[in-house]
Amino acid sequence: MVCENTINGKLLCKMLLNGFTNLSHNKDYLDDMNIFPVSDSDTGTNMKNTFEKGVAALKDEVSFHSVISVFVKGMMIGSRGNSGSILSQYFWGIYEYTENKDTIAIADLCGALQHAYSLAYKAVLRPVDGTMLTVMRDGINRTLPNINDKMSLKEFFDVLVDEMFLCTQETVKQMDVLRENNVVDSGALGLYLIFDGMKRTFYDDLQYFDCEQSDLLPKRIPDVVKNVSFFRYCTEFVLKLHDIKDKAFFVRFLEKNGDSIVVAIDEDILKVHIHTNRPQEVMNEFTKYGDLAVKKVDDLFLTQEFEKLKQRKHEDFAIVAFTSGEGNSAILERLGADVAFSIPFGHSPDEEELKMLIDSFSKENLIVFPNDKGIQEKFRRIKWYSNLQNLYVAESDSLVKTFFTLSSLIFADEFKNVIKSIEGLKKQHFFQTSIKASVAGSHIQYSGYLRNKIIINEDFADLLNTIANEALLKPYSTVVVFGGKRCTQKDIDSIHAHFEKNGSIEFTYFDSCPQDSDFIIGAY
Repeated sequence: MVCENTINGKLLCKMLLNGFTNLSHNKDYLDDMNIFPVSDSDTGTNMKNTFEKGVAALKDEVSFHSVISVFVKGMMIGSRGNSGSILSQYFWGIYEYTENKDTIAIADLCGALQHAYSLAYKAVLRPVDGTMLTVMRDGINRTLPNINDKMSLKEFFDVLVDEMFLCTQETVKQMDVLRENNVVDSGALGLYLIFDGMKRTFYDDLQYFDCEQSDLLPKRIPDVVKNVSFFRYCTEFVLKLHDIKDKAFFVRFLEKNGDSIVVAIDEDILKVHIHTNRPQEVMNEFTKYGDLAVKKVDDLFLTQEFEKLKQRKHEDFAIVAFTSGEGNSAILERLGADVAFSIPFGHSPDEEELKMLIDSFSKENLIVFPNDKGIQEKFRRIKWYSNLQNLYVAESDSLVKTFFTLSSLIFADEFKNVIKSIEGLKKQHFFQTSIKASVAGSHIQYSGYLRNKIIINEDFADLLNTIANEALLKPYSTVVVFGGKRCTQKDIDSIHAHFEKNGSIEFTYFDSCPQDSDFIIGAY
């Protein structure tokens, strides 16, 4: 049993090796549980490969700083994936905080872990709660009140690792996609496993934690899969800078071209992780400022999550829909779309991007449902200049039109019959309006649309009576409401009460999380 009260280089080597062993043993489990940010089944692999690069660089040094220095530089160059990029930044933060220290005590470690979280958080363009970032932050913050002057390192790691595990268990409730699949975040679990392995250095029994056998982790719901990512290529590169710019300079370019962005600049080394549809163009732009040392591009459409792209729901045609909000995508796929791409909020895809996304369908009969008139016109141009005679672009420029059109196609099983049905629906009338909530002083006020005019009301029920009253809905037989993330239960109850009192209308409510409204109301 190790009974040290400070960590030097030799002890740190043992701890890092034990953390690596614990993580490596559970790699396949982490891959299988990988849901966020995309279900590409590689979080365990990426974290293991990243940590392995650091471990491979370790040297037999006495100084804590000498060991952590070579470890993090190995991780930085060798980091893989979103999870590996964040993990490498976290350990780089420990390195920065402990610079020039031969040994560190509990107080040093507490400061280092807080600084490490801060650095990792800043590297992620759009941080999300329920990930390893949450465990990095809350694990140490919950540990701090339990520290006393007499505490040993062994006792400190006992408390820290217990708190990290509790934080990891809580992630299942912190993101919709984790709750729906009944899993903890795989990156959060990977971080816990590293620290659990490090803790085991202080015990004689070095057996690893076995996720497969644990009764403390939730069992994933089978056959629940996250929506297909709009951005197709997981792109990573390391640049040795000769033209030093601040991080914001690089971020401004990246955020126009993708998501899942992690950017880190350490001395003259720039590390970028991005999911994009233009990997080569992105890397070409960055070579203006330095020399590429490492690059890697993975096609997410070739991973396990996207196998369903090859599993057609129809005999002689495929349906591809575009929408906003992953909840909307899931609904459209349940209604018969082979794949429904959720266009990220604020992103305006060009024709090259759109054509690339339908490439795997373009050799067969294909129906595309756009989500607005701009996307509709771009697909018409794609059909013309690419001479895609088998491409049919539906006149469906809204979520409501797409929803009701797909609902009407359930019994049309041949391409020619489907096209005939869609053409017939052009004569039908659709009604759509939306509601947004905003804070005005100490009150919440709601805004809705009536004949292109904005109506504002502090009473949600009164607003409903104005923008979706019985007279307006009289020509329609069916109403559907799509609710967003900011909906309160009181508002949802008001929606149900408002529409269910009208017995002549069939009413359905969906939790769909549209990106630009709190409620979208449609009628047909």
